[in-house]
Formats: sequence, C-alpha cells, structure tokens
Amino acid sequence: MALNRIHIILLSILNKSQAVSSATAITTEEIENFCSLGKSYATLHRTITTLYKNGYINKGLKDGKFQTHYITNKGLELLEEVK
Repeated sequence: MALNRIHIILLSILNKSQAVSSATAITTEEIENFCSLGKSYATLHRTITTLYKNGYINKGLKDGKFQTHYITNKGLELLEEVK
C-alpha cells in the first residue's frame, strides 16, 4: 500500500485522541472535527476504508447509529516508522 499524507494524519488523529481500543474509538465526524483537514466526508470515508483493508485501523463499538474507529498495533507501529 502506498501511503500518503492523509493516511498518516488520520492515524495520528486516532493516536492523539487515545482511540486505541473499541471502547475508546471515535466517529468519522469526531475525526473531522479534531483537525480541519479540508477534505470531504467521502474522502475521509475512502481513506478510512483503505486503512481498514490494510489492518491499520479497526471498527470500534457503535456510537448510536455511527461507526467508530480506532488505531491498531500495526497502525501504531507504522506511525513509529514514519517518525
């Protein structure tokens, strides 16, 4: 997978938000509000889907009707490599 800036930013947001387990996971809207990326919801959704497929993030507990997301150990390792 070829990573780009938005992938790393999303992983960093999840890490800084302490979204590291299904219980502490955050919604896409919360990700959007955490840092003004200037990206559409559709772009964020595609990016999140790509990160899921590659094992860098996972689905957390639902927040009402909204799906939540958290960074996996693989995602945390990737962030360390990038630093």
